[in-house]
Amino acid sequence: MRRQQKPAEELIAAFRARAAAPPNRQNQLLVRHLRCKESLELADAVTSALARYHADNVRALPAPTEILPPLQ
Repeated sequence: MRRQQKPAEELIAAFRARAAAPPNRQNQLLVRHLRCKESLELADAVTSALARYHADNVRALPAPTEILPPLQ
């Protein structure tokens, strides 16, 4: 079955309505978690470690052979 496409005006109105609606409980918890001091410090530590690793070793890690497609 094929879906009918909505006119652009309906889509814009639907997006505006969703943007204006208050966030649900799960989104409120996520925002609170992402603003948490410990979460911000952890994110900074991870990005710093990645930056140091990338700067020291610019070679890409080899992919495991189990996930590589067979050569034909």
